[in-house]
Amino acid sequence: MQRYTLTDYESASDETKAVYEDYMRTTGATTVPIWLKSLGHSSSLTRAYWERAKGTLFGGNLPLPLKEMIVFVVSAKNGARYCSACHAQSVLKLDKAFTIDDLRSAVKSNADFQMPPYYKSVVNFANKVADNANCIEDEDFQELMDEGFSKEEICEIIAVIDLATMFNVYTSTLRLDLDPSYEAIL
Repeated sequence: MQRYTLTDYESASDETKAVYEDYMRTTGATTVPIWLKSLGHSSSLTRAYWERAKGTLFGGNLPLPLKEMIVFVVSAKNGARYCSACHAQSVLKLDKAFTIDDLRSAVKSNADFQMPPYYKSVVNFANKVADNANCIEDEDFQELMDEGFSKEEICEIIAVIDLATMFNVYTSTLRLDLDPSYEAIL
């Protein structure tokens, strides 16, 4: 059973079209992704989800490739098929040091794959938060600060983890189909 309805650009309200246009302008995409079209029936939901994603991923001080890696790791850990595929593609596009096989192997074995220490400390933190945010200790913060992250940047990391979790719940509950340009990781 398909659990959602897609609202294409042509049948969207003017308010929803404006969000679609902002998405494409901001991301450089030429099409609107399924996750956004699945919200298109409600201009207020479409805007709310897009503004949250835009503000978290495209605002702040942390580089976008790192944020995309966080979303990918959290999504894979949560078993979110749509989000892990979407953000794996973003990681690969933004950081040529990784291959699709690297990302698949990282998910399958849960082993640390080769990545710069900058990524590794954040990925370890994201995994720990995704497991249980209540078990984060001062030492976890200190490890990130030792890698050069400020307290403000750590809050930004947490906001990205939270964004991933929100989208994981949405896309997984609806069992969104993958966009044609996404390659399944899970």
